[in-house]
Amino acid sequence: MHCGEPLCFKATAARAAAAAAAAAAATPHFGRRQQRPCSIEFYGWLSQSVYLKPPSISPRGLQQSILRTIAYIPRAAKDDDAIAPAAAGQPYMPEEWPDFSKMKVAPNIEYTFFNRNKDYDMIMGHMNGKPSEPLLLLGPINSGKSALLKWIIAKEKSRVLYLNCGVKDVSSPELMARQLRNLARKLPSRLGMQGMKTLASKLSSVSKLLALGDNVLDVAVPGEKVLNAFFEDFFPEDKATDLTAVIDTYDLLLENMPRGQKKPIIVIDEVNALKLWRTKDEVALKQLLEFLKRICKEKELSHIVFSSSDFFMVSWLSQKGLNGTQRRVEVLGDLTSAEAFVYVCGGKVDNREGNEESWPGVIAQSEQTLALGMTPEDWKKVWSVCGGNMYLLKNCVDYAKQYGSWDKGVRKTLSEPQKDVATALERPEIIPPPTDSSAPRSWESEHYKAILCLIAANPSHAVRQKDAEAALRAVGIAENVTAAQVLLSMVEYNVVSLRPYSDMARDIPREAFFKMEWGVEEEEDVVTMPSPAHLAAALLLETKFQKQDEAEHNRAQAAKGDRQANS
Repeated sequence: MHCGEPLCFKATAARAAAAAAAAAAATPHFGRRQQRPCSIEFYGWLSQSVYLKPPSISPRGLQQSILRTIAYIPRAAKDDDAIAPAAAGQPYMPEEWPDFSKMKVAPNIEYTFFNRNKDYDMIMGHMNGKPSEPLLLLGPINSGKSALLKWIIAKEKSRVLYLNCGVKDVSSPELMARQLRNLARKLPSRLGMQGMKTLASKLSSVSKLLALGDNVLDVAVPGEKVLNAFFEDFFPEDKATDLTAVIDTYDLLLENMPRGQKKPIIVIDEVNALKLWRTKDEVALKQLLEFLKRICKEKELSHIVFSSSDFFMVSWLSQKGLNGTQRRVEVLGDLTSAEAFVYVCGGKVDNREGNEESWPGVIAQSEQTLALGMTPEDWKKVWSVCGGNMYLLKNCVDYAKQYGSWDKGVRKTLSEPQKDVATALERPEIIPPPTDSSAPRSWESEHYKAILCLIAANPSHAVRQKDAEAALRAVGIAENVTAAQVLLSMVEYNVVSLRPYSDMARDIPREAFFKMEWGVEEEEDVVTMPSPAHLAAALLLETKFQKQDEAEHNRAQAAKGDRQANS
């Protein structure tokens, strides 16, 4: 497949037409991402070997059966009518277009933190109170989570214990124990000199700290020699890979922190790495998660932050005992259209101190990118595929620089997501299972096509979980497997995402998650595409489905005419 003509992507042109009509109802947002949230429990899966493949359904029959089930979703009346209004409609356009010829090169712009002040304030509002429940921070790959966490670390300094499981090897309890031990080097300094000496005096063995003598220990602020001696006392090398011993020492140190201090913040970034632990390590995994929950929720000794781009972690943590009452979930969404424009083309943003400053835009990263400039039509093309995803936007700028045009940059950005969508639609059996998957795939191309049709038809391109499950049942599922399990399997294979509501995220309107039922507002997770580029690919396919419908209808009419002529 290919992009089609420059921003004549049929689906893009179609959704632009309806954006104005939808604008009064909802502010334009785009937002899909590399996420896999899920709020349903995992109840087991049907073996692939006994999966009963549903009957083949034509695009027309599929869409009609789904839309009978989900009747309230608006549909285009004809090919050129909009399928996708507000969420992916008209992009933000400034009153005065930037003059790129007057801009200066900002070579380090792509490494500079971009406007996440509101998100920082929301997270720190949680962290500056007393510990209450572990926070699971979700968001797409390169959405700014790591930059936000680095900002928190820079602001809070010694208070934060940060472990990036994507960089450090934590693939077993022993390796996790060693990383937690290394992480604990910040804790002694928070105890203070007197606290360290008091704990050392209670050791059953000879203390290396106390052996240093009063002339070394009689200081207000412990030096490196003192801290190293204390560390060796409480985290000896022969216990470095003993997870139980390391956890016990954490408990001891945290329980003896001086009162009045702000509580430590333990950040486990890329926490999805814990899914790689083997079955034999299940007891150790439960011990680790229980420890983190206990020191936060029960003992109120430390804040805990889990971070991941894998939205499947919501369901996974629920399976492991951290359900909705045991943890809090926040989503760092994609940028809004106005924010995305400033990110690419430059403008005014709030800096880390909350003051307004100029942002050059990632287009200013080099003379070559500035020379490309950007017209309003170029921006429409970029927005139609990248949405507000900073990773996609940056890549698109890089591709445009490499190939010398925005058309080619947009096409290149879309090419791999198009292949992903086509593979899931035409040959899902060749998609390798996730390395941490505990069950075989329980969905087929018909199920995926059903969800694609719903997402393309929905104004926000975000479909409530119940509606998605109803569509799957309409297609047909095997015995001994539920629609919820089929949907969760699709989420695990990352062909769609299941996303919870979060006040932090502004890229999907609130009304997509909430619905009034008998006078009561009910909240539900929504099914989305994994990224804006995957959504663009799905919308192109929707146009293809419509053309197939039209061709099928014309063939049927011609055949009917032939029969009547021959009768």
